[in-house]
Amino acid sequence: MGNTITLDISKTSNIDQSSLLALKSHITSDPYNSLTNNWTTKTSICSWIGVTCDFRNNKVTELDISDMGLVGTIPPEIGNLSSLVKLNMRYNSFRGHIPLSLFNMSRLQDISVMYNSLSGSLPDDMCSGRYNMRGRLRVLRLSFNNFNGEIPSSLDQCSQLEFISLHKNNFVGNVPRQIGNMTRLRQLYLCWNNLTGWDRE
Repeated sequence: MGNTITLDISKTSNIDQSSLLALKSHITSDPYNSLTNNWTTKTSICSWIGVTCDFRNNKVTELDISDMGLVGTIPPEIGNLSSLVKLNMRYNSFRGHIPLSLFNMSRLQDISVMYNSLSGSLPDDMCSGRYNMRGRLRVLRLSFNNFNGEIPSSLDQCSQLEFISLHKNNFVGNVPRQIGNMTRLRQLYLCWNNLTGWDRE
């Protein structure tokens, strides 16, 4: 039994390592060598800069690579960090779309990617039953990027959301009326977009 547990922990740790190395491989500029010199297979991922683990099973629970001057894209492999609770990538220069795999992370509570160059639209059903994120997400910080399209109409189905920051993007259309039904929501920032008003239908 003990050997089986050891093998399972090793396997999950390897998945997290592969996911983080995939992210590292998508970094095209690391001006302070924050990841270049630190994220190596010679050391445990739990000792890597910006990485916090649950030491009971060596799973990554927090990833904070904020304010490192990083340039690159976010690969879909990040969605394989199955125990991730908090993701902080703000104050960098990540570009491109947020991978859909991010919305399938069932334990994720805090997404902070503000002050980057991310673009594209958010899936309208990002908080619906199609994805696994809706049950625990509490904080969504996407401000100061280049996101476009409409604000997802399913946002209210992320019923635990307390903080939503979408300002300084290129969102268009009406604000979904369902947002008014979010009983836990305490702060909502939508200014500096191309929104036309509230959906009254």
